[in-house]
Amino acid sequence: MLEHIVKSYPTIHSSPLVTLERFNFSSLYIIKGSDQSLRPVLLTGHIDVVPAVFEKWSFHPFSGTVDDGLIYGRGTIDNKNSVFGILEALEHLLSTGKQPKRDLYIAFGHDEEVMGLYGAKVIAAELKKRGVRFAFMMDEGCPVLKNGFFPGVSGPVGLICIAEKGFATIQLSLEHPGGHASSPPPNGGAITMLSNAIVALHNNPMPNLFGRGIEVPMFEHAAVSQSPFFRMLSSNLWFFSPLLSFAMSLKDSTRAQITTTFAFTKISGGVKDNVLPNSVSVTLNTRLLPGHTLDDVLAHIKKVVNDPQIKVDVIYSNEASEISSTESEGYNVIHHTVKQIHPDAVVIPGLLIGGTDTKWYGELCDDVYRFVPSFLGTEDLKRFHGHDELITVKNFEQTVNFFHHLLTNFDKSFEVELHDEL
Repeated sequence: MLEHIVKSYPTIHSSPLVTLERFNFSSLYIIKGSDQSLRPVLLTGHIDVVPAVFEKWSFHPFSGTVDDGLIYGRGTIDNKNSVFGILEALEHLLSTGKQPKRDLYIAFGHDEEVMGLYGAKVIAAELKKRGVRFAFMMDEGCPVLKNGFFPGVSGPVGLICIAEKGFATIQLSLEHPGGHASSPPPNGGAITMLSNAIVALHNNPMPNLFGRGIEVPMFEHAAVSQSPFFRMLSSNLWFFSPLLSFAMSLKDSTRAQITTTFAFTKISGGVKDNVLPNSVSVTLNTRLLPGHTLDDVLAHIKKVVNDPQIKVDVIYSNEASEISSTESEGYNVIHHTVKQIHPDAVVIPGLLIGGTDTKWYGELCDDVYRFVPSFLGTEDLKRFHGHDELITVKNFEQTVNFFHHLLTNFDKSFEVELHDEL
């Protein structure tokens, strides 16, 4: 992949303005700006992908087949669309002989799907050592969603994520005397005891924080474009929060926006049909809402489970991100660029319920934003990490166009609000 990128973008890799550094299989491009008084900007993406089950695809998942206006391939929306959109736009910019005003850093991680420990983490550590500080950064995130996504908005909605959830892998385990299955104890044994804990956590989720989080600016920004009824609701969250909270809790995708989620992903225990196991365990994947900490989650688990025999261990964790401003230079320029490509879209802030490499770069930036210029419907969202991942030819053109305009807009003043004129 790295050889393909070098071969495909000769201007980038021969320009005296560009410095390329490798960190394991990750790449850092530094494009020198003409005005060193301006603070640099960081764009990131990742070149790695999740596995694909070949026989489940209409075309080979690594063929890049173009069929009937569709580009099939693992990574077409996660996240090679951004990577190659950035490269196409930068190649064009440099081929015109233009030099950006501010320094531009572009980082492509090679292991984002497995936490970025040897890519983004290493790059971020080096940049911190050098004392680099960014005005803002943009990584992958939410897309422009087609009509009907947001209540009361008839057109498409572009979500610029101003924060992302935290992530924790927690193991619940239980050691038990075991015994013969012909004479189980009154408590049922280890599997029954751990199952009771699972059911208790499923029935007692973390408290809903609606009205105290990102949904507040989300609804406030959307209100001006909503139908009258929904505008009334969104403009009076102090009164209608319970109603909107209930409405968001009805769908998996929106419920995850307002609470910390628990998902049990792996379970093990038992070695023989007629033997009560001595040891059982279950893996809990939790996504932490900004406003909830890992300590909050652990306290909640121990309170709900209420069984000192069940051990709770944190395998891996990172806290939820800080919430970035919706009035900053970074938010303004991304908002403006989305409107240039999708003039009919309503652009609002949002929360990313997945995870990105931004967790490693956050302390280097005043503001961190997560957005990917894909134009997707609800059915397309299933293609993330799913079968027949694809992007339309038209949308990839829009992606390249988005990054072309973004690079151009970086040279404009961020000190005043950018308006929507083209």
